[in-house]
Amino acid sequence: IKESSTRFAALAAGQVDLMSGVPVELFDKIKDNPELDVVSRPARRSIFLALNNRPDSPTADIRVRKAMYMAINEDEIIEKVMRGHAAPAAQIPDPPTIGCNGTIKRLPYDLEMAKKLMKEAGYENGFDITLTGPNDRYVQDEKIAEAVAKYLAKIGIRVKLDVKPKAIFFPEVNQGKPDFYLIGWFDGTFDMGRTYFKLAHTRDPDRGFGEWNGANFSDAEIDKLLESTADIVNPQERGKVLQQLNKMAMVDKITWIPLHYQEDLYAIQKGKGIKFQPRPDRWLVYKEISK
Repeated sequence: IKESSTRFAALAAGQVDLMSGVPVELFDKIKDNPELDVVSRPARRSIFLALNNRPDSPTADIRVRKAMYMAINEDEIIEKVMRGHAAPAAQIPDPPTIGCNGTIKRLPYDLEMAKKLMKEAGYENGFDITLTGPNDRYVQDEKIAEAVAKYLAKIGIRVKLDVKPKAIFFPEVNQGKPDFYLIGWFDGTFDMGRTYFKLAHTRDPDRGFGEWNGANFSDAEIDKLLESTADIVNPQERGKVLQQLNKMAMVDKITWIPLHYQEDLYAIQKGKGIKFQPRPDRWLVYKEISK
């Protein structure tokens, strides 16, 4: 917040022409400044929760995973934590990505159904779990984790928060240490296959699979269908199989609990004739910015 305030002060003073990564808590202040313009676009990055499915873990039970999903009020997170600058997600890939499946819908927020599912799974009294996440990587990441913990407490899940700097968090994910964590992702190749090999395939360092499957999720059906896509080069055929895989992961298995897609926010000095079109990858390429 201190860094953001410093950048905003420089922008407001006219010392900076363009600011990327406008914090949501400063959006209204910048928008109300007559000297500044705000540029926004839907971000490709999705924010979601990853869980393990070890046989001895409560989260191995699909009913528990579904209950956790339905206990999280994502609309409220968008309204109160993201201040309206996000869109609810039902899957990890975004619409431009091959494999994005428009038939997948978010599970509704339904606290009573979540409690019922927990009881059916034998966890009426809940259980203890640690939610790991970064506190300096995604928009409002720590506050999102705090909100998730409060929602899960309503169905008896006692969440211990373990938020930390990204320099510590990401190596732990890469090493497969956390059982339950918050993370974000967008695929620069616009192909969901690459994403799933990194995030969903059973960890297999020798073949380079599951590199970012930090919770050690493992499902033979997902692995088999995913590996079948390796030799499919026809875009239409590949898209169909990846959409099938996406549905299997998000609906049938609840591999992850999706939260939302971020929004990219920029501020520009008015009256300087700056021409700027945000890129979907959020890169700032100076030759593409002109006056």
